[in-house]
Amino acid sequence: MPDQTPADVLRAAAAKLTDIVAKLPTAWGDHPWHTEDCNDTDDMSPCPCIVAQGEYRDFDEPQIPPVQYVADAENPELADYIATMDPSVGRALADWLEREAAGHQAVDNMNALTGELLNVELGTDGRRTTITHSTLPEALARQVLGTQETR
Repeated sequence: MPDQTPADVLRAAAAKLTDIVAKLPTAWGDHPWHTEDCNDTDDMSPCPCIVAQGEYRDFDEPQIPPVQYVADAENPELADYIATMDPSVGRALADWLEREAAGHQAVDNMNALTGELLNVELGTDGRRTTITHSTLPEALARQVLGTQETR
């Protein structure tokens, strides 16, 4: 990946997140994930369960939508983290990375056309600045891709 531009890295991370989210069951809908306690059957202490949607009802109430389990976690802190990172977070992050990639590409294209770094006026006092990119989106994208290398 060393020859990839920042826009390439951002797009690759967005594509990875989009692909992961697309593989999740769609029958669950877009309900936020949350944690609930459940009991293991192996005589261990209760562990929190991640639930995609639905709440348990009394035995005589209809279960609509049904409770959909996502995963068990070793402790409540891990369960809370997993529940917070539900598919809507993955989709939002992928969208943001894609928009950042488009911004990188636009500035890079302009720089290539002019042969110099894009320089714009900021306000009416004549001050100018060179447009640069934040390194945060690329750093995050590299974490999603499993690499910490920098460009």
